[in-house]
Amino acid sequence: MQVRVRDLMTVNPTSVLMGTSLQEAAEQMILAESSEIYVTDLQMRLVGVVPDYEILKHKLMHQNLDAPINSIMNVQIDALSPEDDAIQLAFLFRDRRNSCMAVTENGRLVGKLSCRDVFRVIMALDSIEMAEEQTQGEPTSSMTSAPVPAVSTINPPHLAKSSLRKHFLQQNAPQAK
Repeated sequence: MQVRVRDLMTVNPTSVLMGTSLQEAAEQMILAESSEIYVTDLQMRLVGVVPDYEILKHKLMHQNLDAPINSIMNVQIDALSPEDDAIQLAFLFRDRRNSCMAVTENGRLVGKLSCRDVFRVIMALDSIEMAEEQTQGEPTSSMTSAPVPAVSTINPPHLAKSSLRKHFLQQNAPQAK
């Protein structure tokens, strides 16, 4: 089953325009309960990102947050496309290398995909597969003797029920060097 980034992403993530003060950006992040804030230009093109810890570090070192957001933003951003297959990109979240990633379309910020989004859908698809195997009478490993959680508790309602093979992620992950 192919699950598009578009199906999982948070639309309109917390963002500010270049030049916004760190104080204002921090306030928006707190209100949105976001761990990062994206920086855009007037056309909503993604130009940077600032994680909450960078603003905290600046506050602790400099005492005030009058500086513009672009003074501390990270401009090296890996962005995803809304049409990318989210399951095949799961390896990008492995080892907390990324906790979330920007989603852009034609350079414009349209969403963000978090590790939690990918984790939730993988667990939901795995749960569906286990339930299908038990229903069909296929033998399951001894590790699946625990009750299968109700799919509706973890499966986003807009995703169709389908089988996901356990080795799929291993096949699509980049090889260690």
